[in-house]
Amino acid sequence: MMRLLLLLMGFSVMATSQEAKLPFGKMHIDEIPQGSRGVSIADLDGNGLNDIVVANQVDSTKQLGNTIYFNHAEGYKRVAIADGKLDAWSESVHTVDVDKDGDLDLFFTTQFGTHNLLYLNNGSGHFSAADGGALTSDKTNSPGACWCDYDLDGDMDVFVVNREEEDDELYINNGKAEFKKAMNGPWKGQGGDGRACAWGDLNGDGMPDLYVVNFVRKTDGKVIGKHPNQLYWNTGNGSFKTATNSIVVEEENASYGVALVDFDYDHDLDIYVTNVASSDVNALYENTGDGTFGKLTDLAVSYQIKRPSKGQSWGDFNNDGWLDLYVANGTEGYPEIQNYLFLGTADHSFVRVYNSLPAIEAHISAGAASGDLDHDGDLDLYVCNWGGETEANDHYTNLHSSNGWIKLRLQGTVSNSFGIGSWISLTTDDQRTMTRYFIRETGYGSENAPEVHFGLGNATLIENIMVEWPSGESQTFRNLAPNAVYKIIEGKEIKRIDP
Repeated sequence: MMRLLLLLMGFSVMATSQEAKLPFGKMHIDEIPQGSRGVSIADLDGNGLNDIVVANQVDSTKQLGNTIYFNHAEGYKRVAIADGKLDAWSESVHTVDVDKDGDLDLFFTTQFGTHNLLYLNNGSGHFSAADGGALTSDKTNSPGACWCDYDLDGDMDVFVVNREEEDDELYINNGKAEFKKAMNGPWKGQGGDGRACAWGDLNGDGMPDLYVVNFVRKTDGKVIGKHPNQLYWNTGNGSFKTATNSIVVEEENASYGVALVDFDYDHDLDIYVTNVASSDVNALYENTGDGTFGKLTDLAVSYQIKRPSKGQSWGDFNNDGWLDLYVANGTEGYPEIQNYLFLGTADHSFVRVYNSLPAIEAHISAGAASGDLDHDGDLDLYVCNWGGETEANDHYTNLHSSNGWIKLRLQGTVSNSFGIGSWISLTTDDQRTMTRYFIRETGYGSENAPEVHFGLGNATLIENIMVEWPSGESQTFRNLAPNAVYKIIEGKEIKRIDP
């Protein structure tokens, strides 16, 4: 039986000259401790509501397995994805259209030399195990993966990171959910200890580059140091070049999660890395516009976090037009600690929220993701708690309602079907311009919802929206009403689909 626990708490912080209010409620969709690592938020059954998929560990005390919570008007319905594979300890989960049929399929990475898992969606949220070629036949020890159309041929490829000095691998999709392993790449022979990765155009040349975060160095099972992270430039001809002489690959931290985000709205991708060692602070690297980076050490999202962090999710949680950040903290052998919420401000700095949900409870958390789960225009949070025998996962319901918003659902025609890797720029009638790069992987083992969400503050009109697709196609739409969901089809029209 599912039991619903709702705690309503409000708070206020001085983020700017005005008081910012951001009330959250807490819901336990499931009281069963699952040892969860990663979460993906997406509409899997086509009913217009975002569902929740959780990657779980399986051992003698936790036998639930990977789980979908289907979101219906009357509540959530739990469906276990057993398929005879309860022995698979999963760490990351991905909802992605691997076969170009317009619905979202499922992919889980697993540990301990087992096969990674791929399930195809029949269009209504029913899944069947699939043979993905090398992607599912390789036996690996994989904490994470990241999906992207790296070669711009219209289908989604995947990079899988591996532990314990195993090579990371790039798997290339033939468009039919059949994957072959790239035989060459600068990651071959690197012997890293990968935890997460992210694709994004980091130097503005139109090709998605690859950033990989690593944990520690080991010899004979003993930790002897930390690993640097790695950046691979996509040359556009199917090959990659290793980045050197950059702070994003020179620092050695025990890293666990990464997100690429344009936090300062200057139309280039910055990098935020979560680190686990208590001696390391999380790192925000600012892109200068050409793929060179500087490290920002004077922002609260960096200097206020000197404790083990894994998950992260960026989004405008109070719909004021500035990006905020949620950080999930905790690791094995460390006391339960609070997670962090930072509100973004007009000068692209951050103010930490204290003494309120979703940042007052102590947990050992892992992945976190955001999306509009109750279909009211603001971003909710789902947090995986894996430490201890009694920790259920947390669903934080955003109760903020005073600012405007817009959600965009992209449909590629030449580009991949969900428009992953698109740039979106939006200008409001109060002359604010905001940008998003559409990428779903966030932090550790998790994915945000496949919708491009903007908070609009007090704006009453969206003067224009420009979408730059991975194919090179560019579209501009003008004079759109706020507080609505729009579908944008590449090379065609924009449609208001809800309400």
